Amino acid sequence: MKTTILLIATFMAVACNCRPSRAQDAVSAPQSQSNSANLLSCPPAAFLILEQGKLAGVDWVEYRASKVHTRTILTQSLVIDATIDLRPDQTAAHSSVVVSHAGEETPQAPTTRDPGQGAIYLSDMIVSSVEQAVARARVLNQPVSHVLATSLYRDSSTDVLVERVDDTDWTVTFRNKSYRVLTDEHGCMLSATLPEYGVVVERRAGFIAARYPLWPPYAAPPDGAYRASEVSIQAAQGHTLAATLTTPLHGGLVPAAVLITGLSPAERNGGMPPWMPLRDLADALTRAGIAVLRVDDRGIGKSTGDHTPSTTFDEADDVQTEVAWLRAQPGIDPKRIALVGYSEGGLIDLIVASKDSSVAAIISLDGSGVPGAQLAREQTEQSVLHDPSVPAADREKEVEKELAEPMTPRESVFLTIDPLMYASRVHCPALILQGGSDITVPIRSAEKIASAIRSNGNSDVTVRIIPAVSHSMLPDPIGPGSGWLYLPAFATSPQLIDVMTNWVAAHLLASDRKDMLR
Repeated sequence: MKTTILLIATFMAVACNCRPSRAQDAVSAPQSQSNSANLLSCPPAAFLILEQGKLAGVDWVEYRASKVHTRTILTQSLVIDATIDLRPDQTAAHSSVVVSHAGEETPQAPTTRDPGQGAIYLSDMIVSSVEQAVARARVLNQPVSHVLATSLYRDSSTDVLVERVDDTDWTVTFRNKSYRVLTDEHGCMLSATLPEYGVVVERRAGFIAARYPLWPPYAAPPDGAYRASEVSIQAAQGHTLAATLTTPLHGGLVPAAVLITGLSPAERNGGMPPWMPLRDLADALTRAGIAVLRVDDRGIGKSTGDHTPSTTFDEADDVQTEVAWLRAQPGIDPKRIALVGYSEGGLIDLIVASKDSSVAAIISLDGSGVPGAQLAREQTEQSVLHDPSVPAADREKEVEKELAEPMTPRESVFLTIDPLMYASRVHCPALILQGGSDITVPIRSAEKIASAIRSNGNSDVTVRIIPAVSHSMLPDPIGPGSGWLYLPAFATSPQLIDVMTNWVAAHLLASDRKDMLR
């Protein structure tokens, strides 16, 4: 059942494995005769990657002596340092790449490659490489060019289609994404946009590294907006839960939230750099004045215990332990603690809140509203439908084959759970958020959960569908789990974060604001 309910887990597992497989970008095409164009006339610059106006990464690039050096930082935590030798025809002769995480003392050894004759380098996470595709197309000098590109990390290639609109306007298409590119007369890229994804890449001169400082994954932010502490929580079952507690700088009792991970074995950020959705959520909430606890699953990261036999109900027990611990902490208002669950975490916050009437509020992010067995079938059907290697005539057979695959204990238990049974027992305020392009959890889940909660007389239930956001919580109009891996940036949807933060603040901070007005 590898492609059924574990599609929820795939987002976690792949992101946690993002070096170098997450950076495994590639491209292919036929060769052509080269002329004498190059990018040596392009001045050093920074390419800013903006997602709906939010800075999600920076790529500093410099050309010198037939080499290009690029240093990319994504979500302030993943660093890709690459040097590529360029031939006069703008193909790549040799590359060396070092990938590291912010705060990491010993980076990985360099990955070196010789791409082969006639190929450029191209990486989804190194946006300046789009400029290289245009440079190669200028050498080929055709209205439409097929540019061969190879990975910086492994033996793979794919085709980049470069279309010339005019001397400075280009369309660069690969991995189902089409960049609209603007260059100057020398071919230096000035900007590139992915309109469907809300991504804008802009060339800026003089943007220094200090303006986008590194941020270790579990640390407080570089601007010092709040505190971050490493904490340990003892569970009754004997294991220790390792966590980060972020707290506002101001004194007095503050409300708090517990973040709950999805189905896969997950550490506290929900993924490794550059995709760290739970850190993004914690950052926004803490800046709004709410303390946040985010926790490594049992047996994962720095938490002890054995994750392998654990089930949804075991994780719900761990969340109850975390809530009890948080209520006992100085400076935390025990009456204002919310649960924020992502994916399977949206089911877990229903389970916990149905048993604990003291929970102040719940937020379900892409949580399922259909029974586990039904979700498994629908996910498998979506996975097969979006797999181009499966012929249409074989899809139903492939679905049944995948559904018959062996399951882990967690999967087996998950299949038996109906989330609406727990939703109908939730009496606290609830926000149900879902991405409009989520194909991992059916869109109707949001209203199903809301309707079940309202059935007991609870009227404080809000549903919000965020357009063009996939199950990954990233801006993504398409939705398949294989697609978001090839985006150039990985900041959680700013619109989703704003909706969540404003709702939580209205429900948990209202009393603070009234006190300030007295």
